[in-house]
Amino acid sequence: MGGVAGGAVRAALGTVLAGLLLCAAPVRPSALEAQSGSAPGHLPGMAPAPAPYTGLDLVTGNDYAPYTGEDLPGGGLVTELVRQAFAVGGRRFDVRFLPWKRGYDGVVLGRFLATFPYVRTPEREREVLFSDPVVEVRQFVYLSKRSAMEVHGGGTGGDSGGAADFRGRTVCQPAGYALPAELEELVQLGRLTRHTPSDLGACMRMVAAGRADALVIDEYSAAAVIARAGLAEEIRVSERPFAVVTLHLVVGRATPGADAMVAAFNDGLNTLKRQGIYGRLLSAHTVQPAP
Repeated sequence: MGGVAGGAVRAALGTVLAGLLLCAAPVRPSALEAQSGSAPGHLPGMAPAPAPYTGLDLVTGNDYAPYTGEDLPGGGLVTELVRQAFAVGGRRFDVRFLPWKRGYDGVVLGRFLATFPYVRTPEREREVLFSDPVVEVRQFVYLSKRSAMEVHGGGTGGDSGGAADFRGRTVCQPAGYALPAELEELVQLGRLTRHTPSDLGACMRMVAAGRADALVIDEYSAAAVIARAGLAEEIRVSERPFAVVTLHLVVGRATPGADAMVAAFNDGLNTLKRQGIYGRLLSAHTVQPAP
């Protein structure tokens, strides 16, 4: 502590500092913040809450349009929502784009503060705390137009019996993406084969080419990747959702102050919704699925 004299003073300061979260470096304001001249969610006349020091960055991955990606405006819908939800309370963080597994494992080990967006699973709940839902999405089954496979029902959030249509089939799910629980169980039982390429575009191309029978993914991600890959004439989609899931920000359970950080994020997210910022960002970032 440089010029501070006395072991008692140093000990007292050390105790105080040990109880604080570490502050992250400020990031360039988003386009919405730049237009408003201040962080979104701040009420007139109110000073932002002090930014706790974490020394840790937020981390997410690429190839998950419209939610996250270095090549997307603002880093994607969820990246903007996360940054602005934290900014409501005066917290500003760097966001790093890393391979999905490396980022998630780093959060579990305390190397990064939080990652997003993740579907809740029992395995993940043992390792991380989940925020309130950032986005609720419907997952559909995507198939080649040349495939004879039929999907008669849904899984979670849909009609019972949908998983039976997958028995003996091959499903494509990119590395780091969670399958619906019913399909994961079939994989574990050896009744469904899973391919795990590194990105969502590769999965959609595998389905279009007949190298995988199906891909289960949310409608906004599918619309974005189909448009980007020019596969609109090659892919068909199930009539009904297979599942309805929510995407979350997650913080490692072992991270000091994890509960408080999740609570602060939830408060900021609710403020964005009340002020209409959430709805505007959702409309600006999402490509509406083809009818």
